Amino acid sequence: MKIILGSGSPRRKNIIEGIFGTVQVISPSVDEKLNDDEMPDNYTERITNLKMDRIISCENFPEECFIITSDTIVSINGKILGKPCSEEDAVSMLHMLSGREHFVVTGLCIAFRNGDEFVRIYDSEKTSVEFMNLDDNTVRGYLEIVDYGDKAGSYAIQEHGEMLVKSVSGSMTNVIGFPLRLFFRMVKQAGAEKILY
Repeated sequence: MKIILGSGSPRRKNIIEGIFGTVQVISPSVDEKLNDDEMPDNYTERITNLKMDRIISCENFPEECFIITSDTIVSINGKILGKPCSEEDAVSMLHMLSGREHFVVTGLCIAFRNGDEFVRIYDSEKTSVEFMNLDDNTVRGYLEIVDYGDKAGSYAIQEHGEMLVKSVSGSMTNVIGFPLRLFFRMVKQAGAEKILY
């Protein structure tokens, strides 16, 4: 069965290829603009499902495949931090997170055909992350050594995270961008364990 990852994230690709070997990557184009007063959980659910809708609607959608879409955001006090639009935006985000607890929220959707039935499941994972108190030299020094442009909240815990992070409560793979425990639970819930063997 072909495994399709509906995400351009190299971190998700690395994690999923660790399970399945080579996967097909499709980066669905969706409008990720935040709606007025949209809460983090609602945003990740909407964007993750929009990505799945886009892939399923493709004319070349393979019949024998297992599709995974996902979206990760950083949230602090209900405010969503996506990917930075500039270096100064990244600096601002890291200063906002300094010395405070925030949440990494990942929406996850899986879909596949099971005989004549189409199975589709959505769920999400939330992990608490607390930053150390960061001065401006630390913030700018971090951004000089990390490719922050494609990272929600302008940081990646697996890339010199020791410069920023004080503690993590919950799924570490979720903070990296793909919650493995949630994924395996959803696969089992969907009755799709055969894809893992």
